[in-house]
Amino acid sequence: MWNGASGRVPDPIALRTGVRQLMVLRAIATGGQAAAIAAAWYLGVSLPLAGMAVVVAALIALNAFVWLRLRGPRAASRAEIAAYLALDLAAFTVLLFLSGGAANPFSLLFVLHAVVMALLLSPAAAACGAAVAIACFIVLTQAFVPMRQDSGEPLGAGLLAFGHWTSLALAAGVTAWFVIRIVAALREHDRLLAQAAQRALRDEAVLRVGALAAGAAHELATPLTTMAVVVGEIALHAGTPELKRDAEVLAGQIGICRETIGNMMAAAGHAGAVGGGRERLDRFLESIAARCRATRPEANIMCEWGAGLCASEIFAEQSLRQALLSLLNNAVDASPADVRFAGARQAHELRLSIADRGQGLPEGELDKLGRTVFTTKPRGQGAGLGLVLAARAVERLGGTLGWKKRPGGGMCAEVVLPWNALSLEERA
Repeated sequence: MWNGASGRVPDPIALRTGVRQLMVLRAIATGGQAAAIAAAWYLGVSLPLAGMAVVVAALIALNAFVWLRLRGPRAASRAEIAAYLALDLAAFTVLLFLSGGAANPFSLLFVLHAVVMALLLSPAAAACGAAVAIACFIVLTQAFVPMRQDSGEPLGAGLLAFGHWTSLALAAGVTAWFVIRIVAALREHDRLLAQAAQRALRDEAVLRVGALAAGAAHELATPLTTMAVVVGEIALHAGTPELKRDAEVLAGQIGICRETIGNMMAAAGHAGAVGGGRERLDRFLESIAARCRATRPEANIMCEWGAGLCASEIFAEQSLRQALLSLLNNAVDASPADVRFAGARQAHELRLSIADRGQGLPEGELDKLGRTVFTTKPRGQGAGLGLVLAARAVERLGGTLGWKKRPGGGMCAEVVLPWNALSLEERA
């Protein structure tokens, strides 16, 4: 709900929400008014029932009109809300005029009208509305139809006290409901602001890394080409099988580096689109595990794929490939001898998990992973940027990345991706 006292221009959704809340309040008030009139009649209070019934019927008709109006596409406005509030105040004043005026215990509900105006209107309009409500109350102290018993006697003190208690309970209950909603909205607003600030810091880190990566890609291309030529010459003229094998291993590592740089340049638009294409899901995941094994010979990665993965084809996102590779490398850093890479398709989601048997993290630090530049590794062995980039890549695809403790020790990274972000149909 938009708070008019903020001074900001309300958005159309907030205005429609205000109209809808007024409709709900009017429905509650109409039911309460009808019940109060029926109770007064039952208790033998003399009232002009025909006139009061006309007012209640008019409020019901107004609510029906608002309900039909909200079904249409027309946007709401502050003037419309002010008109609804004026009609509600007028109807309430007429009902009080027909039932004792300011002496009616329910006249306390004028305060509730002022509260609703302060919440839904601008400060100036709310002040004017409150002044009108006070004026209506003053007029009702002088002009009204007295309430009496059918016998002509004044109302008893007990009945008036019951009316005052009921009026106070209604005013307090509705005001508390509004305050609770406002507090909840403010807390949600603060939460979203904190998330936005955190996302801005993370995006800033991503931009810094991207700028450095672009420069590094250009600077490393030529040295890697030279190294590849030299290693090829060494392999060609190697005097021993051991030297030739070492040269081939080195050539493979250089090839991986050149491919990685090529993918970085492709993602930045400096080369052809070699970063994605049609691929079977299980082979896509196996290629990521194979890449990690090639660069980390000490890694023991156990892969477990659900039956549905073998029959599924996806658009192989290069950013997703790099994100999963970062998560695998992080798990290998924690426990090279025991890394589990699992995947399964469930309904409209792809669920992946990468688990290790490392030392893990305290519960209070789990929320930092992937959200801030944070690491537990010794200085010089990592800065936590890889996890931030991985989380950003997963979020860009509409998915989530979270961590939990692994039973028996270690950590488990869980990736959940909507299937439509990977399906070939969406890319067509």
